[in-house]
Amino acid sequence: MTPAIEARIVGMNVDPAPIEKSKLAYNLEEAAQATGYSVTTFRTAIRRHDLLARYANSKPIILADELQDWLRSLPTEPKGGHRPLSQYAEVAEGWPGPPEERQRTPPAPAKALFRTPEEVAPELGISKSALRNYCRISGIHSRVGKRLMLHEDDITRLVHWIRQSQEKTGQWWKEPERDPFA
Repeated sequence: MTPAIEARIVGMNVDPAPIEKSKLAYNLEEAAQATGYSVTTFRTAIRRHDLLARYANSKPIILADELQDWLRSLPTEPKGGHRPLSQYAEVAEGWPGPPEERQRTPPAPAKALFRTPEEVAPELGISKSALRNYCRISGIHSRVGKRLMLHEDDITRLVHWIRQSQEKTGQWWKEPERDPFA
């Protein structure tokens, strides 16, 4: 006689082992908890038609088979062409760690493509108004909207033009005449 039958006979209250039934379907929160992904990931997959959801009233549910198929369809390599983290263990001890754990240095601020005469004048050692006047006289500048702007190429050409014009007059960095309308 089995022990369970003997226990019933004796009158002891013995519960049979709980039978785990596999779930047929999951709501989004249960699917997220079961897989470790977020609810947002599931909503995105449903919206992209990567994961098929059924609707009980207005709530999406995911069949267990659909969830398993979706998990099997996920790529085996990470996005962006990086190697899987499991392969990094084979690298020498000098490996700095996964990208998420590395100290990131902030990128250097990008140098502006166009600069105003007010930004360039101190570098050239002339006044802002003189630089603006040289730009107008020589025509070496760019217009961005209504603003007079200088590109690095414009600055190089402008310095060359100023030097040539100063050589003709024999004076170095002569301030141009004041334009009463400027």
